[in-house]
Amino acid sequence: MASRQDRKIPSILTNNLLRRLLTPPEALAARYLGPGAQAVDLGCGAGFHTFAIGRRVGRNGHVYAVDFDPKVIARLESRIRRRRSEGVIETQTASASEIDFIQSGTIDFVLAEGLLCCMTDHEGAVRQIGRILRPGGRAYLSVIKLARARDPRGISREEWEQILARFTLLDRGEGLLSRWALVGPPGGEPTGPRLPESSRAGRLPCC
Repeated sequence: MASRQDRKIPSILTNNLLRRLLTPPEALAARYLGPGAQAVDLGCGAGFHTFAIGRRVGRNGHVYAVDFDPKVIARLESRIRRRRSEGVIETQTASASEIDFIQSGTIDFVLAEGLLCCMTDHEGAVRQIGRILRPGGRAYLSVIKLARARDPRGISREEWEQILARFTLLDRGEGLLSRWALVGPPGGEPTGPRLPESSRAGRLPCC
């Protein structure tokens, strides 16, 4: 269940031209997704990544856009209608720890960019991500490193390592402000391609 302490990020900070120039959402979609894929954008906000993912998976694919903030979901739904993307993108107002509407083992890709460091129920979200990934599926996780020690949303290095141990680690890295990892479902083999250094250098920013 979403907590009152879960962080709401103003749309202007997450969906703006500068961010699109620095980290084009099309690049992520092209790297991890193909036509017909089933994807989940957890903590989607106003849809910075959602539409790029939708275009990539196409009419034979499906995107769950999930956020606990009903106001940003309402704005996203308006944009979806204007772009006539209802057949591809499905919105859900829910915490990432309460996505039981997604069937287990059916998702090719989960994007959880800056998600865990914006919520308190880390365990619930991690459990759900592992549950919905299909064999061979992948999830991109990222968190900020500079959270206050007493912030219940913050994720320490120790907790980060514990989270990664719950999955099959495919790739990982960190920058000055954030840590990221590409993971597969629990109990799998690290079959995903290792990214070249040129694509690993500028990873997606956290919240």
